[in-house]
Amino acid sequence: MASASKKKLRSESALNTEKALAAAAPTAFHAGTENCLAVGTRLNDFEITGVLGEGGFGIVYLAFDHSLQRTVAIKEYMPGALAGRSADTSVTVRSERHKATFEAGLKSFINEARLLAQFDHPSLVKVYRFWEENKTAYMVMRHYDGHTLKQIVNKRPKLVTEAWLRFIFKQILEALDTLYRSKILHRDISPDNIIVQKNGVAVLLDFGSARQIIGDMTQGMTVILKPGYAPIEQYADDVEMPQGSWTDIYALAAVMYFAIMKSPPPISVGRVVKDTMLPLQDGEHAGFSAKFLKGIDHALAIQPQDRPQSMDEFRQLLGISSFASVRKSRKGREEHAAGMAEGQDHVHALPVKDTSAVKTHRPEAKIAEGGTAVSAKSGKLLVPMLALAAVLIVVIAYLASRQGANKPGQTLLAAPSPASTAASAAQSVPTPVSSAVAVPLEKTATAASNAAPAPASVAEAADKPDPEKLAWDKLKDDNTVTPEALNAYLQQYPQGKFTEAAQARLKEVKAAKAAAASKLNLKLAIKPWGTVFVDGVQQGASPPLKHLSLAAGKHKIRVTNPGFPDFITEVEAGKTTTATIEHEFTNK
Repeated sequence: MASASKKKLRSESALNTEKALAAAAPTAFHAGTENCLAVGTRLNDFEITGVLGEGGFGIVYLAFDHSLQRTVAIKEYMPGALAGRSADTSVTVRSERHKATFEAGLKSFINEARLLAQFDHPSLVKVYRFWEENKTAYMVMRHYDGHTLKQIVNKRPKLVTEAWLRFIFKQILEALDTLYRSKILHRDISPDNIIVQKNGVAVLLDFGSARQIIGDMTQGMTVILKPGYAPIEQYADDVEMPQGSWTDIYALAAVMYFAIMKSPPPISVGRVVKDTMLPLQDGEHAGFSAKFLKGIDHALAIQPQDRPQSMDEFRQLLGISSFASVRKSRKGREEHAAGMAEGQDHVHALPVKDTSAVKTHRPEAKIAEGGTAVSAKSGKLLVPMLALAAVLIVVIAYLASRQGANKPGQTLLAAPSPASTAASAAQSVPTPVSSAVAVPLEKTATAASNAAPAPASVAEAADKPDPEKLAWDKLKDDNTVTPEALNAYLQQYPQGKFTEAAQARLKEVKAAKAAAASKLNLKLAIKPWGTVFVDGVQQGASPPLKHLSLAAGKHKIRVTNPGFPDFITEVEAGKTTTATIEHEFTNK
């Protein structure tokens, strides 16, 4: 009954979505900027028919696939701040200093396309193909006819009920769980990154990998992160605060918070200093259960360790039913095929009704009602055949031992197997003598005990460890290796097999040590918080940012906090290896 009730709720949620979105306006095209390709432009088999959207790092077009006669969406890598459109439709980097950043973003864009193409999950965007052209890259995706969650919350608020959110987010949770099984985090979840189709199927859109890479290289945290949806660990470049499934869980809970409150929660960095977020369970939200609201609040905990640590744990807190087994990827399909093969083994093990037509290399015993073999003929022949086989094996072993003693360097052929010996003996000797078995067995044991042991010098030499190789293996993979340790190795093995590699490693270690000696480890102690800039480039918010590593030379440090004058100072790396900046923004 419970299962039937859940199915009914899912059907009603899908039906409500279809009704609410059926009357929605058709897909609206954007006018597009000068960076957009013109309508009618051909890219291989694809013809651009409109511009669906344009962001800071890419443009999404509606296109028609002339080869397969279908409508698709095409995403073009176009970081507007770094590059622009040339007259020949190619993408040109605006400045030479942006070239490395542009190339890194392009590589990340292609890697994302390759990654998404591996999956075949209804709630993960489906990538058909990708390629490079016009000095940029394109990915062809399935065109999803629907609306973003942000649009639905703003324009169809009555659709957003607890049952509907459970229906939508179960699909998204399952998609993320599929990613985590492949060790992949999303890190870019927001209301405009989830699209709900008219049939009720929700799809998690692209990862924004290029944007993240470009933000990392330019140190522009405001470029990467979406305020209100990014947890505190995404602002911190700190190994003590790693990112994991709990990172995406915070973003998911923030999206749910937005769906209910019509606004996102406060920025996580600000919540560290003073948490002004009103917990959902403390407010009046008609139609939403206390368990559901409490689950969202739990996932919005500031500290990562205080949140649910897995999608399954988050699912249970929200009261969402268990995931369906629709996880598919190339790897998943291989595992599924392997499971099917295992199942087929069990099927083949079942009894076959008619075995009269089956011929085997040995006679099959007939089974009586009690299940006991009753073939008299096979029973009578079995004992003498085995006895004769034993006699022949003994004779062969005896002759082999004598030949081995006379010709120690000669290689002997292996003795026949008992089964083949028994088969040939059954034809050549119809009446074997069972009493002849005892004496040859004794001779076999004596021959075996008297046989000379095989020389072991070669095997021992092969198993003996190479001290030089062992010493080098320890040094080459040691990230903390010192120049002194490498010099000691070179003195011990001056003409060794790894001398050249050790010299190159020594050079690297010395260079790294010199660079580290000239760097400044700058400790930050900002109260209550501030955004830190080094030489005009944003580094992040402190807290949680606690340390900066600065190259040799003078650096201008600026810390900002809205409502207060900027704090500006200068530090010089190279004169010292550590320094601390302490500042408190106060009205005093």
